Amino acid sequence: MRTGIITFHNTPNFGATLQCYALSRYLESLGHDVEIINYMPVQALKMYGKSQFLGRRRSARNVGKIWRFRNYVHSNLKLSGPPVFDPKGLKLLDDGRYDVVFTGSDEVWKVDEIRPLDGSYYFDFLSPEKTRLCSFAASASTVTNLRDYSEKTGPWLNRFHDIAVRDPHTGEAVQDLTGKEPTLVCDPTFLWDFAAEEHPKPYTGGPYLALYGWPNAQHSAEIRKFADRHNLKVVGVGARNKICDEEFVAIGPQEWLGLIRNSSVVVTDFFHGIIFSLLFNRPLYAYVAPKKRMKLERMMALAGLTHLLHDTTAEIDNYSLEDLSYSPETLKGMDPLITGSKEFLMRNAPADREAAA
Repeated sequence: MRTGIITFHNTPNFGATLQCYALSRYLESLGHDVEIINYMPVQALKMYGKSQFLGRRRSARNVGKIWRFRNYVHSNLKLSGPPVFDPKGLKLLDDGRYDVVFTGSDEVWKVDEIRPLDGSYYFDFLSPEKTRLCSFAASASTVTNLRDYSEKTGPWLNRFHDIAVRDPHTGEAVQDLTGKEPTLVCDPTFLWDFAAEEHPKPYTGGPYLALYGWPNAQHSAEIRKFADRHNLKVVGVGARNKICDEEFVAIGPQEWLGLIRNSSVVVTDFFHGIIFSLLFNRPLYAYVAPKKRMKLERMMALAGLTHLLHDTTAEIDNYSLEDLSYSPETLKGMDPLITGSKEFLMRNAPADREAAA
């Protein structure tokens, strides 16, 4: 089938890019011709630029990071064509070129200062008579209630042929607006075997702690103490921090994967930092405030790893590397969710095109 995906593929964000890559690769493995709709809203581009060069993550080295992301996207994803900056330009795609389209994964339905409410992520530019409209692992995040925009989101969602969301919060809103219970699915990164791929080893200075986050001074000191006690170097993975023995900022997704994969332990407060630690079976200390755990708690509960979630880094020095390790067998608790997610995709994008009619 001719399959389209609209998501955040054009951001200097490791998780956003890799979830897009994983979904496209999995659909390709089913035999489909997959294309990423090359939509790049101007407002979002401006905010990405500010975050890389004006915010707390600012660094001149982010020029190299952005370049590597661009190369990764163009080397690994099939794009629909030149970038479309204005939603009106997407109407040209309503020519029957896609049999089925998916919006998501990621917080494609979140409304904030970066992304205002945008019908493009609800396929308002496509005719449901020509194309099967679906979402996969779409999320509105905890800060957006789709009911607040019901005059638009209700009609948009009711045009969909099938809806899958990443979290119960979004699912409840979708059910209220459509009267139908959406399918709850996993993050797309669980659909693809990243461990079967080869990744570079950017750091060769011995055993190290991979720090993926921007901890404050107190948290940083606690992480440094833990690393010293275990004779580990501290390596900044896509981040700057004074406690790091070496920082890797100007890196793309491949280098990032290699740094996570070859670490002795990962310390992170990022969703995909946690996911890829699990996928590569790395010892993990995750510090995430309870109010930010919506995407994590169900996943970690299914994997039986909620004990690896902490509010802060205050407890890190109480643990050994063995305490933070776990058997890869524990992830089998997620198998039913992953299987159901694959079944959703195969139901909407079957190998036999006529089956989706």
